[in-house]
Amino acid sequence: MLKLHYTGPKPTINQHGISFKNAKIDKYLYLPIAIRILRTIDKKYTTQKSHNIYIDNHDNYSDEEMLQTIKEYEPELEKHVEAEERAYEQHIYNLIEEIKNKSSLNKEEKNIWLKNIEIMKPYLLQREINKLYYIHAIKHIKKLIYKYEISEIDIDFTLKDWHVLESISGNLEQGVKSVSTTIKVDTDINGISVVKLLVNHL
Repeated sequence: MLKLHYTGPKPTINQHGISFKNAKIDKYLYLPIAIRILRTIDKKYTTQKSHNIYIDNHDNYSDEEMLQTIKEYEPELEKHVEAEERAYEQHIYNLIEEIKNKSSLNKEEKNIWLKNIEIMKPYLLQREINKLYYIHAIKHIKKLIYKYEISEIDIDFTLKDWHVLESISGNLEQGVKSVSTTIKVDTDINGISVVKLLVNHL
């Protein structure tokens, strides 16, 4: 099975070298939050009404626990991610061919660029694998929000928590059964900042 493993920020690779965009965080760092939300919202509800859920952000999960959690909802997870990872490898191959045919670059510039891609290929692939597992977790959260008609998810505010709720929001607003959402920051009775995802079920 393709393993989870932290890589780092998004790299920029070209004939001039390799640099990193620190603002583009590895999805590996967001996945524990997504798993926490997934585990928390999947429970027995006593009524059929819409539900407000508070997410306790103190649980920590191992890489294996995170993968097993997603597999509970998607037994064929490994097969799906492997197919998607192969598609990304093809993307890298296409990029290599494109660079080889760039008339604006001389031979040395092409060789430098291609060598940099070769050096960074394991990094790129692992970063993509992390992203794919994250995307699959978000999709299962979306399904549970529909299933249980969850109208609000609250979690103590951090930028990472905000990002995960934005990912969920973006997924909910896409597709045939799209719904509108709002994300806002509020303060609870203890004065702690909380980020909220509000879901407007039709």
